[in-house]
Amino acid sequence: MEWMVRKILNLRIFPDDHEKQWDKSVVDKQYEVLLISQFTLCSVLKGNKPDYHLAMGAEKSEAFYNEFLSQMRAAYKPELVKDGKFGAYMQVHIQNDGPVTIQLDAPLQENQLRKNKSSSSSLSSIQKQSVEVENKRTNSTSNAD
Repeated sequence: MEWMVRKILNLRIFPDDHEKQWDKSVVDKQYEVLLISQFTLCSVLKGNKPDYHLAMGAEKSEAFYNEFLSQMRAAYKPELVKDGKFGAYMQVHIQNDGPVTIQLDAPLQENQLRKNKSSSSSLSSIQKQSVEVENKRTNSTSNAD
């Protein structure tokens, strides 16, 4: 989780003041970070229907999400870290300045690798930490219905 927080804050995906691409990070630009739980990113299609068996269960994922928010706020300016309401239907209004979408997959921890080698379970049983980072300036609001 710490790796993901550092990567999101320091990934150079924004232009500098002279329009040099891929030069500045969220921290450099003092941008907002919008974190929203979105289990639908873990879907697998079964025919024409999405299946979410790879997504973390609701109880574990809410604790994970809250810890992620906590770590992000501790590592950055808390007033610039925005969130949604966990498990709620939300309408999020953003203005993309892209399009750039980068999927980040946190490296597996050593103990997870050892556990995976010693068990017969598949990699899908290990919760994958993925975050979609979009090159956007967040002029955002979220409304829970």
